[in-house]
Amino acid sequence: MIDVQGSTITRSHAIQNVGVSGLDYPITVDLGGDVFRAGGKWTLGVSLPADQRGAHMSRFLETVESLGDRPVSIVGMVEFVHLIRRQLESSRARCGVEFTWFRRVYAPVSRKSALNPHQVTWQVDCDGAPEDGTSKVVLTLKMPVKSLCPCSKAISDRGAHNQRSTVTVSLRASGESASLMPAVEKLVEVVESHASSPVYPILKRADEKFVTEHAYDNPGFVEDLVRGIAGSLANLTGIEAFKVHVLNQESIHAHDCFAELASEFW
Repeated sequence: MIDVQGSTITRSHAIQNVGVSGLDYPITVDLGGDVFRAGGKWTLGVSLPADQRGAHMSRFLETVESLGDRPVSIVGMVEFVHLIRRQLESSRARCGVEFTWFRRVYAPVSRKSALNPHQVTWQVDCDGAPEDGTSKVVLTLKMPVKSLCPCSKAISDRGAHNQRSTVTVSLRASGESASLMPAVEKLVEVVESHASSPVYPILKRADEKFVTEHAYDNPGFVEDLVRGIAGSLANLTGIEAFKVHVLNQESIHAHDCFAELASEFW
């Protein structure tokens, strides 16, 4: 049958990125010590030369389907994006998948446990063949913690206001160094170490007392949280650049507060 998308045209504009987005399709994720099936939200794109009319959109879904139940790590994601580039006969591909990682969390005193959801995104940009060494990988983790206001604590005779903070951490590395990037669990440890307290899915009364007092003893502004996390990320190996965004859902305001910090070469 006639290949309309692959037909040659005489227009002058190449397209930097064309593809599919909002694709809900499952993926078997390999996070090292944790392998699980998840619902993936995919964005898949390639570059298109000026003389080609369109991209073969069905090939995106065919390539995702070809993964089957095979576990995919972040290194496997790099290989997958190179496969997309070859399948669509393109010089460049930009693809990403977002999924929810459910982490088992234990209450600090009772040790009651349940699952906390964290959003993880793998984004890969490959420009040329793997041997060219031009691939870029971005790992993003989005998770909640608890923060307590230092100013509120300092000026009040009793108590201090709290908020839930949503922390988004992004790390970038070259494709060949993807295997050296810190594990997602390591990023969780970094984020929680700078918060007033982690958040827990189950808290009994003794746990709630512990969390309340622990947060009171570890107050921090949104600025403190973003700087502390950035300082720890700067000491990690296997990454070229990072970005941290913290959003505080203010409990005493009708608005939120945020802070963002990126490394020099982000």
